[in-house]
Amino acid sequence: MTKIEMQYMEAVIEMNRRQRNREIDWEQRRYEIAREIYPSIVAQTTVENATSAAPVAIFLAQVLINELKKVE
Repeated sequence: MTKIEMQYMEAVIEMNRRQRNREIDWEQRRYEIAREIYPSIVAQTTVENATSAAPVAIFLAQVLINELKKVE
């Protein structure tokens, strides 16, 4: 088995463990939230400032995650 195959298998096992334990993958959630809000942030900025939209999207995603964790 190659190293890549082993890493893939370990990742799948970890995902299954989390799903079985109903753990939330906060890194995946952060990505999904940032991906969703990024276009709105870009639409409200100029072309020159579009590159700064990504850190803002990530920051806002983290703020939302922090609030969601309080509810958990």
